[in-house]
Formats: sequence, C-alpha cells, structure tokens
Amino acid sequence: ARLARTEGPCPVRCVVTLRVSPRTEWHPEFLMLTAVAALIAFYYLGRTDIIGVFSSTRGWTPMTGRPLPSWAHFGNAALVLGVVPALAARYVSGISWRALGLGLGNWRGGVVLLLIGVPLAVIAGRIGADNPVMRAVYPLDPAVPQNRFVAHAALQFLYFGAWEVLFRGVLLFGLARSWGGGAANVIQTALSVTAHFGRALTETFAALPAGLVFGWASLRTGSIWYIAIIHWTVGVSMDWFIVY
Repeated sequence: ARLARTEGPCPVRCVVTLRVSPRTEWHPEFLMLTAVAALIAFYYLGRTDIIGVFSSTRGWTPMTGRPLPSWAHFGNAALVLGVVPALAARYVSGISWRALGLGLGNWRGGVVLLLIGVPLAVIAGRIGADNPVMRAVYPLDPAVPQNRFVAHAALQFLYFGAWEVLFRGVLLFGLARSWGGGAANVIQTALSVTAHFGRALTETFAALPAGLVFGWASLRTGSIWYIAIIHWTVGVSMDWFIVY
C-alpha cells in the first residue's frame, strides 16, 4: 500500500494497491471443472450398479464400468467426491478449510438445525422406503444382513459426507466468494440434480428443492457437516425401513 498527499488544503488521499499471490486467488472456474471431472469419474467408474440403454433392435448396452461392491463404492466416493476436490480447492485456489465450510461454523445454529432436520429426515426415509422404484435401488448393498447394518450405515457416511464436501463445500462456499451465495446455491443445486440422473424420477425431482434448502442451511451455519448428518439420516433410515 502507498500513501499520496494532495497539494493545497485538500485532505490526505490514500491510494491502496493490493497484490494477491496466485495461491490466494479463488479461481471459481477451476472449482467448476474440478467438480465436473469428479462427477464424471464417479458416475462412470464408481457405481454399485450399471447404467445402460435398451433398444428393441440392439438390446441392452451397458454405458458404465463394472459395478463395485458397496464398501468400494463408498470408499471411492470419499476419495473422488470428497478428498480430491477439497485438496484441489485448498492448495490450488488457496481456500482455507473453514472458508470451504469444513469447520463447525455456528455450532449452536447447527444443533438447532439437527433437532429439526433429523426427525424430518427419518420421515423422508420412511416415505422413500414405500416407493417400489426406490426399493429397486436401495440399499446399495442389496445383501446387507441385519446383523451388519450398523457397519453398512457407518460406511455410508463416507458417501454422504463426500457428497456434501463437493456440492455444499467446494462448489457452494467456493463459488460464493466470487459470485455470491444465491448464484452459488443455484449452481451447486443444478449440478447435484444432474448427478442424480439414473436414479428414480422422484428422487431426482426431490433433489432440486432439497439442494436449495441444504445449500441455504449450510450458508446459514457456515458448515457442511450438519446437513451431511441430515442427508445421511435420510439414506440410512430409508435403508433401515427397507431391510427391517
């Protein structure tokens, strides 16, 4: 910064020159490309099922890689959707962990959010469990026995936690610095909805309002982890109602 004094009776005028190193720039376009690359890798190479097309003349043609066992699917999600994008955002764009929403944020507000959101998540899981199309997809481990359900639920948090790191962390908090919270919320919701393609139509439709609400709540609390718990509760409770 430098100071320049004007001539005559005019007050002192301050001219401030800020220089920001490339490491501390936000690079919103890089965050977008990172998210898209992560979603491509996860969608085509990290599934527990196969997405394909069916034609009356050509029959069934798989479009994705070989399906993974559920434990590998959850581990792949943690790496591809969570660890790699977060490290890229932190060390290429220079965004701090707290700025990415990876801290506790407003924990009092987070506790209130959990008290309201967790019961609603259980209700949503119960409704989803009654849908035959959802039952055709979930649990992602169709052979999970009742005596291993706790381990199955714990592994699922790798998936839901990584999902929130990518969409509500890297995209929402990362883009909000440059484009504002409203625009960032719309962008991360749009990408999260497309990531549901190949799932039940009701689930994909529900992802639109849910993504906007999840993004808004994350911005309010300054953390992704409260929504991660609520999102995880939806999935785990639906699996529990189906299994039991």
